[in-house]
Amino acid sequence: MLTDSKSLRPLHKLTQELSDFAKRQFLNSTVYKGGERRQDKRHTMAIPVVIIRLDDDNQPIGDPIEVITRDVSPTSIGFFHTQPLEAHRLAVKLRLAETEVNLVVLMEWHADAGPFYGMGGAYIEKLDRFPVEIDAA
Repeated sequence: MLTDSKSLRPLHKLTQELSDFAKRQFLNSTVYKGGERRQDKRHTMAIPVVIIRLDDDNQPIGDPIEVITRDVSPTSIGFFHTQPLEAHRLAVKLRLAETEVNLVVLMEWHADAGPFYGMGGAYIEKLDRFPVEIDAA
């Protein structure tokens, strides 16, 4: 994957309203008791992650955005975010227990989620590093 490390890109921070919404979704969720169609179990969790849209050549588009997860599995991830994101591919910077994982996700669905938006997809590639340098100031 080619990266754009020549300049820092501003990070669009996660809003408190979106964070509160994701937490409410987690706290108010019910346990699904039907048959599971997926091979891998999804785990509901609300953790901030950084994403950036990618073009078909895995080149970054725009600025990185902090979103919040809705669920994570060994093969896929779902997010909540504040504005519609037209993206077929995303680079995702995920930090779990002091470990950073950078992945390319092929987006499989987009949906309204109340006042916010949801999207999710499957991991298709692991990256050595996130494709842009982030200015989190």
